This record gives sequence, structure tokens and C-alpha cells, in this order.
Amino acid sequence: MDENGGAPPDGASDRLDTQRAEEMVDRMGQTVGGFAAKVGLEIMKAGARAREEVEDMWAEAQSLRHGDQA
Repeated sequence: MDENGGAPPDGASDRLDTQRAEEMVDRMGQTVGGFAAKVGLEIMKAGARAREEVEDMWAEAQSLRHGDQA
């Protein structure tokens, strides 16, 4: 055993802790990024559906306004 009782040399433990923390933050960032991408896609889909509905209502209103009863 070395003088540190088997512990890594001075500073090595801190570097390992920092590396593990950085890896954990990277994984969390990837997870959050994936979640945000999925949420963004669902928002875009909802917007497209809403826009289509508004276009349908507008076309129907124009049809009624011009007397083209459907």
C-alpha cells in the first residue's frame, strides 16, 4: 500500500470526480435535448392541425358568404 492508503495520488481523485460529473451532465443534456425535440415536434404537429382547421373554417365561411351552399 502507498502512503495514501491505496488512494490515487493527489489530484487524481478530483480529476476522476470531475470527469464523472461531466459525463453525468452530458447524459442529462442528451436526455433533456431528446425530450425537448419530442415536445417541439408535438407542438409543430398541433400547430399544423390547428392551421388546417382554421383554413377549413375560412373556406367554409367564404363559401357561405358567396352563397355556395354546400
